[in-house]
Amino acid sequence: MAARVMKRAVIATAGVYSGIVGWALARSSMDAPSATSGDLDRDDAAVSSSCTVVSPPIHRHALGASPSDSPPLPCALEVTPSTVSSGRFGLYDVVVVGGGIVGLATAREVLLRYPDKSVCVVEKERVVAAHQTGHNSGVIHAGMYYQPGSTMAKCCVEGAAKMYEYCEKHNLPHKRCGKMIVASTAEEHETVLTLYKRGVENGVKDLRVLDSKEIEELEPNVRGFSALYSPNTGIADYAAVARQMAVDVETSGRGQVKCNFEVKAIEEVSEEDNAVVVVKGTEPGQNGPTKQVFARQVITCAGLQADRVAQLADGKANPKIVPFRGRYLQMKPEYRDICSMNIYPVPSGGGIPVGIHFTPTVNQDRGHGTIIGPGASLAFAREGYTFTAISWRDLGSMATHLGLIKFVAFNFMFSLGEMWRDLNQDAFLRDAQKLVPSVTMDMVEPCFAGVMGQIFDESGAAANDYVFESKCLNGKVLHVRSAPSPACTSSLAIAEHVVNVASNDFGWN
Repeated sequence: MAARVMKRAVIATAGVYSGIVGWALARSSMDAPSATSGDLDRDDAAVSSSCTVVSPPIHRHALGASPSDSPPLPCALEVTPSTVSSGRFGLYDVVVVGGGIVGLATAREVLLRYPDKSVCVVEKERVVAAHQTGHNSGVIHAGMYYQPGSTMAKCCVEGAAKMYEYCEKHNLPHKRCGKMIVASTAEEHETVLTLYKRGVENGVKDLRVLDSKEIEELEPNVRGFSALYSPNTGIADYAAVARQMAVDVETSGRGQVKCNFEVKAIEEVSEEDNAVVVVKGTEPGQNGPTKQVFARQVITCAGLQADRVAQLADGKANPKIVPFRGRYLQMKPEYRDICSMNIYPVPSGGGIPVGIHFTPTVNQDRGHGTIIGPGASLAFAREGYTFTAISWRDLGSMATHLGLIKFVAFNFMFSLGEMWRDLNQDAFLRDAQKLVPSVTMDMVEPCFAGVMGQIFDESGAAANDYVFESKCLNGKVLHVRSAPSPACTSSLAIAEHVVNVASNDFGWN
């Protein structure tokens, strides 16, 4: 009985916390400073200076790849390709930790750019793309939200073009359906104009500002004062994209994808008079038997577990991952044509996440439909897909996170409303009705939830750019500590960015 009471108390308290952070994250992203390498280095001076957090500029490379006609393959377990030299399970040139879209794109990019290298991807789950990659809105973003000249803006615009090309080449589900960012009032119209200007500066093509009549001509069920129309925004099935990337790795003749491999240790060892890295793991939740692969270098792209995996290989304790859950509703099949394109609200403060929106889907697993969401509430577990999913370890990490505490301290009064929207479907739907007033409760049904990993610096600012931790474990490991949304859209461009950093770190050039 006492345990149940304690659990309910924690849920109630965390719910308030959830509302605070969800609202504040949406408010702060446009104006809040990014987590920079200098800030993070100064906050953890006790860590060796040889292991630094960096966000270097992207360099563009034209690399070709032959399309693969092979169907998606299951993850390989303990199989060593013939091109890999001997060792207990083979010595790879590179091991990539993490089978999400960023990790798989990075592995693919290494193989494309360096035809003499072998790569192994290790993934905790039984399939690739099990978490953030497979549980999001599936939008191919065009690039209007991001500061002109920033790495994120460049990666988004370049990544979107690459994603369309990749989906077309491999016949993957996608559609260039378009998008409206709708201003409900004259006051919000100013943000529409700001986003239009940003988009033009970032190189987004064919943007238009619409008035209320033009909105209804394109989308009869949508109402607004004005809207930014982006015809080149689209949708894709990113889990299917990730599965194809896994096929690319496996069919290269120089790569493997090993699922069901939860990394427990990353250590430097001596083998044949050379120092190499051994990555050890087990099946998830098990104590053995131990699996291991050997590599000359390691790149970690561990998503929701990025900070914990980094600490296995000389990484800093900070920045920590904070999980945010976003749940979705979906239109019932007979109402799925309520809109034909992505319908977004004007972002609160111009930030990411951008609020509850309508998105058509082309998902192989969930089918074609229209989803509504997501919310943005603090999750009580890094893989907490329901409100009641609790990890005491994850809660403890958040409770001692100074940056998160500072982040929420000034926004307490907004907590109840955000918590209520997360728990109450009527409140959730009322936000959707600001865009499409005709949608009613009898037209919708429950859908999936996703969890997004966010990081905060010690000042309480939410990071809105890529954060890498470089030259760890005596220069043999590179950690991708944060690759925030739109990481799926940008994944192929991010992979080029990561491999540029790895090339410098590891002396591949």
